[in-house]
Amino acid sequence: MNISPVQPSRSSIQDWCYEHREALLVIIPALILIIYFLYPFLDGLILGTVFAYVGRPIRDRIKSHRRLGALLATVVIIIPIFLVLGLGLIEIANQIIWLVKHQESITLYLQSLASMRPVSPALHELLTGGINNVAGIAAPIAASIPVMELGRSVILGTINFTISIPVCYFFLLDGERLKRSAAVILSSEDADAYARYTTRIDRILSGIFVGSIYTSIVGSLLSTLVFYVFDIPRPLALASLVFISGMVPVLTAWVVILPVTAFRYLTMGPNDALILFITASALIYIPSEIFIRPYLVSARSSMHPLLVMLSFFGGALVAGIGGFFLAPAVMGILVGIYQERREEMERSGEA
Repeated sequence: MNISPVQPSRSSIQDWCYEHREALLVIIPALILIIYFLYPFLDGLILGTVFAYVGRPIRDRIKSHRRLGALLATVVIIIPIFLVLGLGLIEIANQIIWLVKHQESITLYLQSLASMRPVSPALHELLTGGINNVAGIAAPIAASIPVMELGRSVILGTINFTISIPVCYFFLLDGERLKRSAAVILSSEDADAYARYTTRIDRILSGIFVGSIYTSIVGSLLSTLVFYVFDIPRPLALASLVFISGMVPVLTAWVVILPVTAFRYLTMGPNDALILFITASALIYIPSEIFIRPYLVSARSSMHPLLVMLSFFGGALVAGIGGFFLAPAVMGILVGIYQERREEMERSGEA
């Protein structure tokens, strides 16, 4: 009996690529060209994808009406983020333009505030020196920003935010189909591994985004109310900072509450500053950070907080708003792959 030699078998993905190599020669350059043309709208695509991920728990509660669930989840996620983050960033842009035109008057005003309150000479010198240093650094930076470039950034940001709305809706509507279609070309064994990896990655990204964004939305909306009641200048701009800081572990809302309390102390005195601090802590920090974040995040995300924080900061510095959300997602995917691979090695006795 002749025994034919055993040929080394390729994986199903390699088989598929080999069988469709002619089509791939056309598809890959076309994809590169599409990415090139869509690059200006990358922020909108990333934001829409993240918003869809965050809106998925809301959509899942209305399983009987898929389109209604996707629409409701889109509205619930997009509207508060637009009201707080979008309008707040517009306020910040207007403030930057105003800062460029009134550099000297701002420095004099801040110095006069520091002189109005009875503090020790050492603390007074520290405050005035810090104000001078901050003004000396911030003013040239603000002055170096071209007004036309700033206007272009605002317009492009508005367009990207608008694009994120239909992207969010259609990902909520058809995202599960896209996920299942990725497993069509896989064998049963590969499909099982694919399911394990995607489940692990899904749990990590859920811990990063779902809990963080829900916490940030609640905290920013509550902060808008508090800042309006206490007549704090630029409440929407401050609320947008609360939203951003709430996304990043370790920072939370304290990075906004403490400076606002210091400003309240300089302008209104210690009693008003103490009332503001207690109210802001009770209504902004405690509900979002003590109750909402632990309840939503729980132990789903096994990423170290330092990795999450560096991903948010690094992504924002390199690629702006899109990078702010994309970098933690990429880091979460890599961590999920590493954790799942490590457990596979432990089960097989390789580790």
